[in-house]
Amino acid sequence: MQPSARSLLAVGWVVASVALAGATGCSSAKKKTPELSRLEGKKVALISIDGEKTSRSIVEVALVNQLMKRGSFELVGKREVDAARGAASQDTTDWIGVARKAGADYALKANVLQFDAVENEGYSSEKVEDSQMAAERGEDHRMVDRLYKVKSLDGKVRVQLDFAKTDEKDPDLRSGVAEAEQKVTAEGKTGGIHLPPRLRFLETIANEAFQAFFEKYE
Repeated sequence: MQPSARSLLAVGWVVASVALAGATGCSSAKKKTPELSRLEGKKVALISIDGEKTSRSIVEVALVNQLMKRGSFELVGKREVDAARGAASQDTTDWIGVARKAGADYALKANVLQFDAVENEGYSSEKVEDSQMAAERGEDHRMVDRLYKVKSLDGKVRVQLDFAKTDEKDPDLRSGVAEAEQKVTAEGKTGGIHLPPRLRFLETIANEAFQAFFEKYE
């Protein structure tokens, strides 16, 4: 039985639609990396930071510090951004539109992907002299292993940064991830074990992540 012209046409439309969907998916998956040299002399508005409350607060301070430290572009004030977001005609979900309303050339938003500092505890050992053991079992047994506690703090910060021009015709969306990790270890050989405060430790890592990001994409 030969297929009709109509059924062949329908099959053709299905194949074409699947091919188009696949091509669209591939193009959207490919992200452009930031080119921060394009931002020199431009106004940048930090619109939002997504994440848990504490992580948002620390990430915001670290990010603003690094933005200000660069000195190659102007950061729009938070008051101007809030005023633009609260404008009657402004769609608050349109992050690029909010930046445009605030008078910025570029919009910036951040998403905290990881913000962790995990404490681990274990034991290590060292050779020490034990005169009692030597007296009981001989000089060959003078050195013994002494166990002591060891703690470590493993921290990692990952933040996605999205930049977009406020030009309605060409937003030129670019995205990259700022990330850094650090580990500190403390031993209890002679007394208590002291690790840095968790949040202060994460703040240091966040600053390192953004510093590395701006250096990488400068």
